[in-house]
Formats: sequence, C-alpha cells, structure tokens
Amino acid sequence: MDKEHRKKIQATKLIITEVFMLIVIVLTVVILTFIVMGYRLTDDGKLEQSGLVEVESIPTGATVTIDQEVLPAKTNTSKILPEGEYTILLEKEGYTSWSKTFNTHPGFLTKLAYPRLYKLDRKAETIEKLSSAPTFFATSPDRDLIFYATGSQLYSLNIESDSAEPIALDLTKLFGATLPADLKIHTWSKSGERLIVTFTKDDTKHFAVIDLALPSASLDLSTTFDLTISDLRFISAGGENVFILENGHLRTASLSSEQLSSVLVDRVESFENSGLNAIVVQTTKEISLYNYSSKSLVSLKKSTAETVRALISEYLGRSTLVFLEDNQATVYRGELPSENITKENPLPAPVGEYTLNFAPSAFRMAAKNQIILASEDANYTIFNLETYSTSSYTLESNLTFWPDEYTIGNTFNEELIFRDFDGDNRQVLGRAANGFPAVITKNNKYLYYVATDYSITRENIK
Repeated sequence: MDKEHRKKIQATKLIITEVFMLIVIVLTVVILTFIVMGYRLTDDGKLEQSGLVEVESIPTGATVTIDQEVLPAKTNTSKILPEGEYTILLEKEGYTSWSKTFNTHPGFLTKLAYPRLYKLDRKAETIEKLSSAPTFFATSPDRDLIFYATGSQLYSLNIESDSAEPIALDLTKLFGATLPADLKIHTWSKSGERLIVTFTKDDTKHFAVIDLALPSASLDLSTTFDLTISDLRFISAGGENVFILENGHLRTASLSSEQLSSVLVDRVESFENSGLNAIVVQTTKEISLYNYSSKSLVSLKKSTAETVRALISEYLGRSTLVFLEDNQATVYRGELPSENITKENPLPAPVGEYTLNFAPSAFRMAAKNQIILASEDANYTIFNLETYSTSSYTLESNLTFWPDEYTIGNTFNEELIFRDFDGDNRQVLGRAANGFPAVITKNNKYLYYVATDYSITRENIK
C-alpha cells in the first residue's frame, strides 16, 4: 500500500473518530439537558418530565419524609418528583415538626423555603418589667428593633444584641411632654431607620416621620407643610423621600430639605408604591402608574367597578400589578408598561383571577411579596405568586402580626399562636399578653413577646 493511500485511510479514520466523539458529546449534552429539565424514563419506557422540590428549614438538619419515603439527605435538600400531590414531613429532635401537602408540576421548581421548627425546651428571660401594659408596642419589618412606649416615654430596643438594653427616645420636640393617646404606626422605611406614625392633634389627624437614629430630626409633616394629609409612604429605602397624598393631590417631599413638590397627579383616591413606582387610583376610576424617576404617568385601566384598589410590588425580580375591582382580583406579572394601555398595546395576560367572598379592610403584599393578602376581621384569603393559587382561613383574632417574613401570628386568650402565611402548621408557643406583636430576631436566635405580666420577654429558640 502506497504512502498516499495510507494517509487517506488515516485521515478517514480520524474524521470518523472526531464525528463519533462529536455525536457522543452532543448526545451527552442533550441527555444531561433533559435530566436537568426533569425528564426520566418510566418503568414502561415512556419519557416523562418531572418537577423539582427544594426544601429548606430553620434550623437546618431536619429529616425529610415525602409520602412515607425518608430522604437520605437532611434539610436543606432537593428531590426530583413526578407530577402529582405529595405530603412532606420535617422532623428534628428537640423541635416541633412541620408538614404540608403540595403539588409538583412538570419542569417547574416547587420551593419550600419557609418551614420553621420551634425548639421545645425554651427558657424565658425578662428583658424589662413594665408596671402596666405598654401604650404602644411595634416591631420593625427588618426584625432588628422593638419600638414601645410606657407612660410618657418612648423606647427603642435593639433585639439583635445579646445584651438588649432599651434606649429612651427624646421626641418632646415632636409630641411635647405627653405622648398622643392614639399614636399608631402607619409604615416603616425598608431599612428600618425611620417610621411614619399617625396621631390626633387639635381634632385633626397628623402624619409624622420618626427618625430613630436622630430623634431630634423627626418631623410632623402635617404641620411642616400645612397640609391635610390622607396618606404618606416612603420612596427610598432609608426613608429620605416620601410620597404624600393630600386633598386628592399626589406630591413628593424631601425630609432633609423639607421641600415639597408641585402636584404630580390630581384627583387621586388612593395609591400604593414599591420604591420609585406608585400605582394610583383616581376618582375617575382610572388606574395609572407613576414613576418617580422619569416623572411619567401611564394609564393602565379604566374601571366601571364601584370600588377600585390596586397594588404594586416586585417578587423574584419581576414586577407584580394587582387590581381589585369590587371583589374581583386580577394579578399581572412582568415588565412594567412605559406607554398608556390601549387595545393595540394591552396589559399582559393575567396570571391569576379570583373572587373574594368578603369586602377586605386590608389588601396588601406580604411574605417577601410572595403573597397577596386580603382580610376582613379574622378572615383571610391569600394568592400565592409561587403557585398561582388561592387559599382561605380564619384566625382566632383579627389582631395579627408577622413574627418573621413567612409566619402570621396572633394572641388569643393569652395564647401566642403562630401559623405559616397560608394558615397551615398552627403552633401554640406559650402564654403572652393579648394584643401585642411578637417577633423572631433576624438571626433566628430569639423570640420576643410581651408576657402576661407585661414584661418584655425573650426565649432562645436556636
């Protein structure tokens, strides 16, 4: 065989080898892609796409049982499951258990990121013994502070610290020598540095911003701007700027410079905001979107309903718009529109539509914006943006609070009762004074509450 012929044979073999390797690589990538997407061969040889469930818990290290099968790995862990309904049980020695029935869907991730197991052997420690019930008691949304009043003195308590000590706040410049009897928290800044409170002065409802870091910088905005304010919301995370609704006019104001903007939107009935974006309902029953940065107003919808409410938020990096027209709620997810909505430029298809069987007194986002919560008295209905499903439940009392992002709590007959945000996993954690919130610290180490003798108490739950 001549040299040229041998070269051709070797070149052909090399090409065949490379083609074969390429085919193997492509097939491997395709197979791995299908595996990652949840595809599996069933026992009868059919290709079936499964779903993935991720299970976390506080604390970690809980045993996971799904439909009687104990998983080899403890939380935090994951499991690929065929489409269907399953019951999960989490157990850890020395802690309460947690269970739930859930559904998996082909190609979708079911994330159970909120299960909390409570330590059974907890020791109560008195932080401060009050002589009577606090006249005011609230917790910051970042779970760093308790803000409370006894007598005519306001205090802040840093609950993240092991040596928690109350700090007296001098707010005489704001309130004078006596605290208002009807002092209430309206909302907090995202950072927890400032909060908006309401109170009555000279028979008029006032809105004030309390600066916890610098109490002397606190402002009564109703007096500062000489306005009859009906709503006030923080724009920036630190609370340096606010949206103000007064006499149907939406404005903004800078707290540092005490400067008030001109009217941005008029005939405003109500508004909600998520940072720079505000969803506005006008008296003409028109729902619009106002952007603080671009100073733009986009018309979203004109409604014929008797009552109209709207929400705006962001969950998992996607914007959420919610319209409540009478008792019919519609949920949209996606990029916020930059132009007026028309027939030629419609809103995206809704991801959820549901009817409430009551007229809600509260309608808002909760659980890190994962749920839309509507309530009237002790009746609750939620829409879950993780599963696009609704659920309803009734609590013992309508005086509720959020001890952490995913847990709803209340006190009833001096029992401290916690549940998951969807009403599941009811736990009675002990005795506490009725009508005051409890809080779990951000590091998950302590549970704080007002005991039946009105002492501020904590328990080590980690």
